[in-house]
Amino acid sequence: MTLSKQKFFNNHSVLVCVFTIVIICFMALSLTNGCAPLPPLEESAIVEKSEVTSDSDLAKAERDSLIKVRRSFAYERWKNKDWNNAREHFSVIAFHDTEHKENIYRTWADCFVNNNMQDSALWVYEEGVKYFPEDAYLRSSLAIMYKNSGRLDDALEQQLAAVNVDPEREEYLLALAELYEKLEDWDNARVTYDNLVSLFPNNSMYSQRLSDIMKMYFDPEEYIKVLKEGVEQFPDDPKRRLAYATVLSEQGYYKKAATAYQAYTNMMPDDTKGWRGLARMKDNLADYSGAIAARKKVVELEPESLTDIVAVGGYYLGLKNWTQARSWAQKALAKDGNCGAAWVLMGDVYFNAADAASGDSPKFNDKLVFVIAYGLYQKAVNSNDAEARSNGDRGMRILKGGALVPTKEERFMNKNKTKPTGDAYSWINAGYPEVNYISSYLKSLD
Repeated sequence: MTLSKQKFFNNHSVLVCVFTIVIICFMALSLTNGCAPLPPLEESAIVEKSEVTSDSDLAKAERDSLIKVRRSFAYERWKNKDWNNAREHFSVIAFHDTEHKENIYRTWADCFVNNNMQDSALWVYEEGVKYFPEDAYLRSSLAIMYKNSGRLDDALEQQLAAVNVDPEREEYLLALAELYEKLEDWDNARVTYDNLVSLFPNNSMYSQRLSDIMKMYFDPEEYIKVLKEGVEQFPDDPKRRLAYATVLSEQGYYKKAATAYQAYTNMMPDDTKGWRGLARMKDNLADYSGAIAARKKVVELEPESLTDIVAVGGYYLGLKNWTQARSWAQKALAKDGNCGAAWVLMGDVYFNAADAASGDSPKFNDKLVFVIAYGLYQKAVNSNDAEARSNGDRGMRILKGGALVPTKEERFMNKNKTKPTGDAYSWINAGYPEVNYISSYLKSLD
């Protein structure tokens, strides 16, 4: 081979290599930077593309590789809130994913939503539901889009589908209940809220909404009947028993409610809701011993609950057991010296004791006990508890307005009497701190 031929082939080889590299670079750039138009405008083009290339194993491998790369780019752009570029990548994926294996529709629609392109977002959700009908999130999101555009029947269809896929998802059930309310389908709204109450008993909003619907659109007796049937059908479901007991108590069936709460506490002995409900029903039935037993179970489970500690003292007050009532008020004050409710309870102990002993004609001796109550109510007025302040102020006004505390004239006539005496007040220990208030009050009259 001559030198000139050798140079020709060498140059030719170089040119071929360069041309090949240029072609490869061009194709790579096209794959990386190119993007298909939005799917709604190019639906026929997608079909034609897939028909041409779907039979080729090599074309499929290329598509899979392209989709993988684009998916990585798309989610990275989406995470960085680069909605426009993310949309372009998702569009390319949708174009080439002829077998519809990639569920990109949640994030793709989110890009349109963030770009305030609601119509496009709606279309993407519809496409997603078409290819991934078991995706509850897509169903519920599409329902929201339909609801916002006034298509309530379509929204209901999608929301029901979402709940069917994920029947215990709280937000899906709540959205369904609200749709039923908008459609004024109170029967299904009731059933859905009933389901929410059973699944999420700690959310009082659901039970309140259910109660409101029953009061406005149904006979409460009918609802009680439905709940009772549910308890009988599912006797081992504690949530149904609690819901049944709660509605009975709200409708004033205290005895039946007490029985239902007792059944619930037998099943769920560590749940304070049942014990508190039982205590309230026993209190309403004037069964203070039963109320004390139930509320003490709450204190065992939640020893720092001042409300329940004070409640036990209140039940002892109902039994006119002044010593125990005062003792439980002291338990609360030992945990929080500024517990306004405990100061009110202490005041009520002395007020009720004096009222029971004096009858319609309190003597000076009785009025000294009323004075102790006055001082304790004053403590409540100085607390941080708004309700306790109100109750304390009311107690003080009753004592003053009813002439239940000594006047200057009565003080003058009973100079030597500074402590209450008699069997009715034998439980009052002269060493109790609150008793010292008598001296302060009497000095104010001198």
